[in-house]
Amino acid sequence: DRWLQQLLSEFLQQRDHFKHKLGEKWQNHELTNIKYDNHDRIRKIYGAYKELEKARDNILSTESFQELNNYLQKIDHNARDEMKEKFNILAQQYVKILQCLEFVDKETKASASDNYISDIKKNILKLKELNDKQSHTICIVGLEKAGKSTFINALLGYELLPTASERCTQIRTVLKPPLEKGDQQLFATVKFYNDQEFHLFFEKMTKKTDENSQQLQQRKDQVIRAREKLKAKFPEEHFRIGDLSDANKERMNIIKHLHDYITGELYVNIIKEIAIYTDKLPGKNYELLDVPGFDSPIKEHRDAGLQAIKTADAFLFLTNGQQPSLTEPQIRLLYEIQQNHFEAMQRAFGIITKLDLCQTPTIYQEHYEKASTELIDKHFKPEHIYAVCSRIQILDENSEEFHVIDRKLHNFGDDLKQGFERSKDGLNKFIEFELPKTHLKQLVDLGRMRLVRHVLERLDKIKQNQLWSQNLDMTSIDEYIKQHNTENWDQVYYEYIFQPAFAKANHWHTTIVTKERAKFVDNVKQKFHDSFLDLTGEFLKHTHPIEQLMFEAHGYSKLQLNAHPTDNDVRERLSIELEKIVDQTSNILAEHFYHQYICELENILNDICPQLKDLYHTKLTLEKCIYETHALILRVCRPVIMATLRYSHLDLPVKQDAINELIYIAPTVAFNIANIPDQDGDVGILGQEISKSAELLANKSEMTTSLIKTLFK
Repeated sequence: DRWLQQLLSEFLQQRDHFKHKLGEKWQNHELTNIKYDNHDRIRKIYGAYKELEKARDNILSTESFQELNNYLQKIDHNARDEMKEKFNILAQQYVKILQCLEFVDKETKASASDNYISDIKKNILKLKELNDKQSHTICIVGLEKAGKSTFINALLGYELLPTASERCTQIRTVLKPPLEKGDQQLFATVKFYNDQEFHLFFEKMTKKTDENSQQLQQRKDQVIRAREKLKAKFPEEHFRIGDLSDANKERMNIIKHLHDYITGELYVNIIKEIAIYTDKLPGKNYELLDVPGFDSPIKEHRDAGLQAIKTADAFLFLTNGQQPSLTEPQIRLLYEIQQNHFEAMQRAFGIITKLDLCQTPTIYQEHYEKASTELIDKHFKPEHIYAVCSRIQILDENSEEFHVIDRKLHNFGDDLKQGFERSKDGLNKFIEFELPKTHLKQLVDLGRMRLVRHVLERLDKIKQNQLWSQNLDMTSIDEYIKQHNTENWDQVYYEYIFQPAFAKANHWHTTIVTKERAKFVDNVKQKFHDSFLDLTGEFLKHTHPIEQLMFEAHGYSKLQLNAHPTDNDVRERLSIELEKIVDQTSNILAEHFYHQYICELENILNDICPQLKDLYHTKLTLEKCIYETHALILRVCRPVIMATLRYSHLDLPVKQDAINELIYIAPTVAFNIANIPDQDGDVGILGQEISKSAELLANKSEMTTSLIKTLFK
């Protein structure tokens, strides 16, 4: 226990020495036994602040926005890819700024952070999605008599949709480019509503104006029967042109079949979409979507139409030039579109149809100006308004009708004659150039009107909340952290290095010496016992026949044989030999103490720095342990040897003195000899003599006899 206490005391005395030696390793982050504070938070705050400062001074600066605006004004029509790339770079920078803002708000516990950041992110992601689109959708919107069917047929180059008295249904039609790596013979695909969609619209079927409940039910039954007949074709029906050499004939047969679907009222709630594949579209990867349903009595049909406009890249609004004033349903439709999509008119194209039916150029001009003015009043851009003659696009150039219309167009001017091609070119220009330009401008405006303000606010908030030391303005982040580490070294060393190591060693010491003391004592006894028995093995094998030794003696008269001198010599020699064995056993025990306990505690204390296993060395040497162990053991063992082996009972006074000395020096050992019987149940002569001597000593009035009285009473 004293030795272990010595190690703990030495360790405490060298506390500051260890701190000095470990200081450099602390600065170099080489102390792997502790968790370093890498100052991630301060680094992140500093990084966010610097990023926001950089953004403020560069991409969010007035000069940067002015440069972008000049770029948008002067950009060439052929620079579409350049615009898209510039958009992507700017979007990435804005997202990075938002991440910094989000981090600052988290650190300052700003409550409204999530809403505005989420809103701006959604806008950026939506714009990016639009900017990255590989295919584009254009909606064609028109109420009854607007000439929509004729316009679609003109785009296709043949009559797909009925254009005269036959009424088209609410089935939407999609014009798609031919499949690049697919079914080249595919002409059309009919997609059917699934069961859930069908039942939704079926339940919404309402009575017509002149229809009673029974007639409505009959119509519903007809719809059910028609759907059952088509179920074998679900979910899609495909129409292909098998013989390309006679494509026109096959196409006409398919169109006749599709006419039944398009004009058949029963199919409104059965067929979801008819897709026609054509190479007549105004641009590559375009889809033109005929959006029906705006004049449907079913709300879901109208909502589907509005949703289609919302997701479309542009929409064409067709109006009948023979009725230049917009009708109430048309005005209501445009109002609904603008209410649902505030920016929709930026993507709107006004298509004035049927002006070729005007009788004179004057009437044509009046109708054209009236219709254009009405559309402009409804927020159509003047450059997005076209007068078209769709009918002439699908007529045979040798036909009489073609020549009649062509002469009219020649008289009415280029606006109408070239209107159809101009509308296609204008739409293509809008999709290929104006749309990417609009997306870039919207992104720039988002940064100028929203991001700038938030960045400036967060820069001020970082300073106001003192999220870092003002010293950072005068030094680098690395120097600041190094200085901070130096200032905190004392606390880190004492709390996280020295104290845990000392506490661990002290706990181990307490456990060994106090909590498990009995185990420790038993272990020491067993070690001494086993080692002593091993060393006395040969010692116990030898016998010493005194009588024979007496006969072998010479130099004195043998007339009177005396065993005492011989016995005394043998006892002396055996005592010396036994004491040497005790010395050897003491060495073994001392080495056991040293390696089992002293070295173990030294190793535990060296856990203060695993990288420097030899940081702490105790001054307590093995030699010192051997010396002190010898002193302790021989102090007890020598009196035992003297009292038991050295003197015989023939030298009773001397032996009595040896017994008394044993009782004084090691009373508990003497007590055990006197009271613990051997295998035969006898304490022996020595035990009896010890008891007698103890009784005599207990009667004396010396202070040292109190323990003897207590033990032997």
